[in-house]
Amino acid sequence: MVIALAAPRVRGVADGDFLEIEAGLEAEGLAWPDAEWLSLFREYSAFPADLEEPRLEHGRLCFEVRDDDLGRGWTAVKERVAATNRMYGELLAPRDRSGQKAEARRRGDIDERIQDAQRLLDALD
Repeated sequence: MVIALAAPRVRGVADGDFLEIEAGLEAEGLAWPDAEWLSLFREYSAFPADLEEPRLEHGRLCFEVRDDDLGRGWTAVKERVAATNRMYGELLAPRDRSGQKAEARRRGDIDERIQDAQRLLDALD
């Protein structure tokens, strides 16, 4: 599995000092990375300690960064994703297609559940 980052966008400002940045994830046509990729991403230890840890939120990568660290933060995030892709390719055997299809169905069910819940919340207003 190779994860590609979409173009980043500024989502807002947090705590006055930090920009909230997000980038979509493309996981070879799947809704998001699989559990093995996520585990490797979370175990990555070379991310600069003075930057906020990026978070994976349902198909998006989000992080907060000070204005003057924006370029360095985005570069560090891209390097982390690239390193995770390399580790995934080297350490884990490719998943069989039936396993990928089952995972895609499971994630599709989650997406549908989220959309249904959002519709219910919207109807409550």
